[in-house]
Amino acid sequence: MVRTLTWRDGFVFALNMPIGLFLTLGYTVGAIGGWTAITIWGVACALAFLQSNLFAEMAAMFPDKSGGISVYAYEGWKRHFAPLGAIAAFGYWMGWSLSLSVEGVVLGTLIEQAFFPDSDVAVRLPIGHELGLPYLIAIGSIVVAWALNYFGVKIAAGVARVTGALLVTGLAVLIVGPFVSPHADFDIDRITWAGTSSPFDWKVIVVWFYITAWTTYGTEVCASFAAEYKDPVKDTARALRVSAAFILGLYILVPYVVVGALGEQTIGANPVNYIGLAFDEILGSYSWMGQLPVMAAFIIAMMTATADGGRSLYGIARSGGTIRQLGVLNRFGVPGRALTTDMLINVTVLVVLGEPIAILLASNLGYLTAVTLAVGAFVLLRRDRPDLPRPIRLPTPWIAVAYVLFAINTFAIGVGILNPGLTGYGGLSETVTGIGILMIACVLWYYRQRIQDKTRIQWRIRGEDPSHVVHPSEPEPEQPAASPTNSRN
Repeated sequence: MVRTLTWRDGFVFALNMPIGLFLTLGYTVGAIGGWTAITIWGVACALAFLQSNLFAEMAAMFPDKSGGISVYAYEGWKRHFAPLGAIAAFGYWMGWSLSLSVEGVVLGTLIEQAFFPDSDVAVRLPIGHELGLPYLIAIGSIVVAWALNYFGVKIAAGVARVTGALLVTGLAVLIVGPFVSPHADFDIDRITWAGTSSPFDWKVIVVWFYITAWTTYGTEVCASFAAEYKDPVKDTARALRVSAAFILGLYILVPYVVVGALGEQTIGANPVNYIGLAFDEILGSYSWMGQLPVMAAFIIAMMTATADGGRSLYGIARSGGTIRQLGVLNRFGVPGRALTTDMLINVTVLVVLGEPIAILLASNLGYLTAVTLAVGAFVLLRRDRPDLPRPIRLPTPWIAVAYVLFAINTFAIGVGILNPGLTGYGGLSETVTGIGILMIACVLWYYRQRIQDKTRIQWRIRGEDPSHVVHPSEPEPEQPAASPTNSRN
């Protein structure tokens, strides 16, 4: 892949994480109270920061592999139970890619409310439901996110810098505004430990941690671009750590300020448009300007989800964990087929299902499974492949840290699966859907082994890394023109 990115580009892609606040803050605060929500996010972000150090070591071990933590999980688990690696890769893809559809719908809703409040545009489908303006905007934005990634990562990175600057400006106004604006009234007494459910019900707390972890752990996305950084070791590690530290501060400050300015009842009653209310408090008649940073955040999120989902499919295909056709680069040096597959699936979700939120909730199971298996891979790689070069080598106590993180994540997944309805976000059907999607990974893994590679099923892979095997039937990628930047490959 073409090495044109720096750690700053990885940090900009990680700026998609405020989407987690915009999508879940209102529901979380309304249910369990402001201080409880801030504590959960603070703890989750601290765990994400610790995990980023583990991922930095593994990224330095595999500087030429694209796909991020899903590939590290595969490398760690393939010697013990190879299908787990495929499940991790597919689960990771679920967590990032299937969020595209719901993010697109929310973005479309914001645009409609801000600029076309009286629109009655709708397209009725033969399958029974209709696509209103927000859904049409969502489909268009998914295609745009695909195009910005398909024609080279530098294009996506350039757009992300512009929208990222807009987002940071908006977040600064949101954080500082309630303390300096004559329209705002910040009161710390509006933040409590109690919402509509008791904060002392430990199962409720754990399930909310399970629900919101996909919004706090996501800074690991920086590792997905390891094969495209100019210095894959230093850039990946710095992007991971800086992003995790930034999000830790952001996820504490934003809830603190917003809840103190609006109050828990107002936010709970307006879980989607509370950000607009916050800008009303700060900017008065100019509050419409506050919608622009929110829209910018969704644009970054959709580009990042497309880029990360495509690279996950590409990386696991190159490692032999799914169908070979996805492991091909286009002439712009990006995994074009994987990106296109990603785009088509999300458009299909919108057209066929009409309401993608259930798929998004189900995908949370896959994402946390991938993160947990990647954390476990850190320990397995230390034990199974101690002689593998480690440009970044953490001290021995980090092995114990990895064990603790693995146990915490596994516990959260178990409680989340067994108690899906405690928050009102979903039920048994979403859990079953998530498990079913993960099982598709096993089918594709089996197809790759038996049909495409025509080998016996290897439940435990101990030999040469399949990514180094050249298959005669695999098309060669069309390489970009030589340049001083990509000649480093």
